[in-house]
Amino acid sequence: MGRPVVFVVSADAAVSDSVKNLVESAGLPAETFRSLQVFLDMVGPERRGCLVLDAHISDMKDPDWQASLVVAYTRMPGLLIADRGDVPAAVRAVKAGAMDVVQKPYRDENLLDSINKALQADAAANN
Repeated sequence: MGRPVVFVVSADAAVSDSVKNLVESAGLPAETFRSLQVFLDMVGPERRGCLVLDAHISDMKDPDWQASLVVAYTRMPGLLIADRGDVPAAVRAVKAGAMDVVQKPYRDENLLDSINKALQADAAANN
């Protein structure tokens, strides 16, 4: 089945590169995607890991996008990175199945802690 991967989805290259570098510095493999749809198209349900989603990749109010978010969080545990005070995005993500919401600006340790919890949930679900 392969080693679990941290899948980072963000339209902002600075965000995806920053999260990817942090994850890899902790010894975890990471892959980046510019959109949720590309992630869903390229990463099959057999892949293991966790999803780290930047809240600003799309309009989270769009029903079709919200349905895609549910599919993504059903495939694997994940979290949302949201701007401070973006409560509506956080609520929609949690209702869609996100395990956690990490607020920007985040502390590296907090983000890694949330990622590790999601990876542990993925491992438990697949044993």
